[in-house]
Amino acid sequence: MDLFYYYFSDIEGQTHREKEHNAGRFILEQAGKNFYNIKNTEVEVINGKPKYKYSNIEFSISHKGYIVIVLFDKNPVGVDIEKLQNRDFEMIAKRMNFKLKNHTPEEFYKYWTLYEAEYKLQKSAKSRYTFNFNKEYIISAVTSEQAEIEKNLKIYEITKNGTISLK
Repeated sequence: MDLFYYYFSDIEGQTHREKEHNAGRFILEQAGKNFYNIKNTEVEVINGKPKYKYSNIEFSISHKGYIVIVLFDKNPVGVDIEKLQNRDFEMIAKRMNFKLKNHTPEEFYKYWTLYEAEYKLQKSAKSRYTFNFNKEYIISAVTSEQAEIEKNLKIYEITKNGTISLK
């Protein structure tokens, strides 16, 4: 299982949503061509879930602020990223039926990102992994298969020029 991330910056003439979309496309193209040797990285959407049209590699995309992440695997996956920030955790947790014990940002965002990742998976998650990323984010990764995500997850950064490096 491989997680790629890309920090994008302000580009004049594009909305933030367009920047997120283009950054996600950039990861799909760079990782697809240069890491998974996919010649044609065209994406199609089937049942609301994007996938490569000419490859069986599965992926899930998430973004927050100026970071986009894509989780790849041979099995169906879901991923979500959130920035640790204060909000009314108790009110949101109650509305979402999260059973929080400490009402800390870390605990809340663990529940929230798992909820979002499982939603994107569109199947029952058999394996889950949540971790802090770069001190200010929480990421949850899920898969429909029994897997030791924590042990098998490799994290790669993609730079603006397309360089991929293991972190």
